[in-house]
Amino acid sequence: MNKHSSAIEKNITESLAKNGTNWIANDINASFWNVAKLEKNIEVDSNTPKSHLTEIIFSKKISSFGILTDEIYCNIFADLQQCLKNTFESNSISKPYQLANINRNIISFIVSVNECRELNDLPPILALNQITEEDFFDFMESFQTKAEQFYAVVDELKLITHQPTNKDWENINSKLKLRSKTFSIIKARIKASKLKELYISNSSTKKEFDDANISRGIHELTLVNKKTVQNITSDLEHLFNNSQDLKFPINFSPYETLGGEEGLATLFDGFQNEVKTAAMPLETAFHLISQSMKFQINYGPSLLKYLKDIDLHYKNRAKYYAKSTLLKECYTRERLFLIVKCPVELISLNISILGLEHEVKRDTSPKGSISLVNAIQLHLASMYILLLAYLATREFSILLLKRNCFEHSPLDGLCDVKFKQQKASTFNLLETIHRPIPAQIYELGLQYCEFSQYLEERYGINHDDENSYLFTNFHNAKKLITRHFCPSDDDFIPEHLYSDTMQSCLNHFSDWSGVPLIDEKRWYATEHQFRRLFAILYFSLTNEEGIEELSWFLGHENLEMTFGYAEIHPSSEWMDEAIISIAKRAVKINENLNVDKAISNIVELAKEKSIKLNLQLEDVVYHAINERIKKTGEEVHFKRCDDKTIYFYFTEGANNA
Repeated sequence: MNKHSSAIEKNITESLAKNGTNWIANDINASFWNVAKLEKNIEVDSNTPKSHLTEIIFSKKISSFGILTDEIYCNIFADLQQCLKNTFESNSISKPYQLANINRNIISFIVSVNECRELNDLPPILALNQITEEDFFDFMESFQTKAEQFYAVVDELKLITHQPTNKDWENINSKLKLRSKTFSIIKARIKASKLKELYISNSSTKKEFDDANISRGIHELTLVNKKTVQNITSDLEHLFNNSQDLKFPINFSPYETLGGEEGLATLFDGFQNEVKTAAMPLETAFHLISQSMKFQINYGPSLLKYLKDIDLHYKNRAKYYAKSTLLKECYTRERLFLIVKCPVELISLNISILGLEHEVKRDTSPKGSISLVNAIQLHLASMYILLLAYLATREFSILLLKRNCFEHSPLDGLCDVKFKQQKASTFNLLETIHRPIPAQIYELGLQYCEFSQYLEERYGINHDDENSYLFTNFHNAKKLITRHFCPSDDDFIPEHLYSDTMQSCLNHFSDWSGVPLIDEKRWYATEHQFRRLFAILYFSLTNEEGIEELSWFLGHENLEMTFGYAEIHPSSEWMDEAIISIAKRAVKINENLNVDKAISNIVELAKEKSIKLNLQLEDVVYHAINERIKKTGEEVHFKRCDDKTIYFYFTEGANNA
């Protein structure tokens, strides 16, 4: 038995009562429910670890007088729980964790109703059947944020010089007195905007450049998101459609009350444009993938050795210090760290400090250097990028990868990654996919598994690879540095990392590796853009005939969705940039190839009429070349003879020969 099994058992959900259901782990009448997470089996019980559960919380404030679980609101509480139970057991939804979002939206609706009643000097509702159609329309209208409301929040944020805390947000709303839903929408849009001029966040301040990967301008942030309104209406509809056994159900259908598309158009002034996931510039993708390969090859093994050497040194020195000293005094840890010799292979990384528990910003290191924590996060990001690029699956599938995901077939000798892929189906468990990968990615994957395993072994955790995440939460900065000296029980529960952590590491890698700038901005790629890039390239390279295979590959249920992923408009600048990017790499490869005498002579003659241009050909020249090809049927060839000059020449086309 693992020496920390007793600690893990302390984190097991305790059984409160028999509840008659096999998909709720605790008492159905409690102030919260624990239900299975996405990838877990629907059936749960009192022995299911918390890390496998999603919590549905009912003890939320619904009026200025109290929270939902207060005795005065017992009828609303009981009916809401019954409605959620009906919603899952009637197969209106397929996965119990989806109830968490439905619960949040219904509670948000009740809060809105009570806010309106309070403004009119009316008491809060005590039962769901007190909610009227007018209350529903009033709630829907709160999604229409006025420009003056939006910019009032922005002006308040400008007075805050740090990343706003929850208390800061509360103070802003207390001052402006906006409706809770309106304020939450404004807050969410500002935080998701990635615009530094609107919001200071860890994500924005850690980026070296402004982000070129921004899909919406400030002017669009005040408009209603149609899909959001439709989804929330669908959630509220469960109050009507799944009202069996409710004591005081609502007496109208939110969906029919809204009136579909026509009703939406009547209710709101306008909507945000539907924005498809942006196509990542091919130059950015090539850069990230190549730099990730280099990092894994050049630094991966040495980072593991370095971390082991540091741990051994701390272990030998720990007897001379109190645990509290090593836990709290970062300067003591840093002094001990500097004694350990850095491997020669890592010298070019310029690791100068260990890194502090509460912040791992690059500016804590001397200029041009990084911390050990940063180096490990770059290691994490580089493997993440390679898997995103080669698997082209959803991010959640990547995060759920286990350490036994890399397989080598004894039958055909091919290498695979085994992962779980979610489809829009009625099953809670995910479908297992085996996807071929290059042998080098397989070898690098095994190498990273060893690193991931060691991060848990330093805590004495030795789970089977089948039950261990590749991207374990033991990559966390606290676990890397301080918790190793004085861990708490919670530290012994391995979990996977989450999307915000992965995006932060991806942004860091983009800056560290120097992703090429676009008009003085840097494209900070997102995980989903790797998936779309794969779709675009596959679709284009199969002459737009591989849509069915691509649809299967991406796990889509219909070809329309796949086509939306893969299509690039013929006039798109992306395709022009992609051609140039591919040409650049072709030229680089060709530099090392020998050409015959005839071609050499042609190049020499072409030098006399050479045109100096950068790799992104001037539009005039680009179009002139295309026009000549159309008229003569000739083929154009390019030859770079030095770092700055490209010569091009024409030969008779194959059709004219």
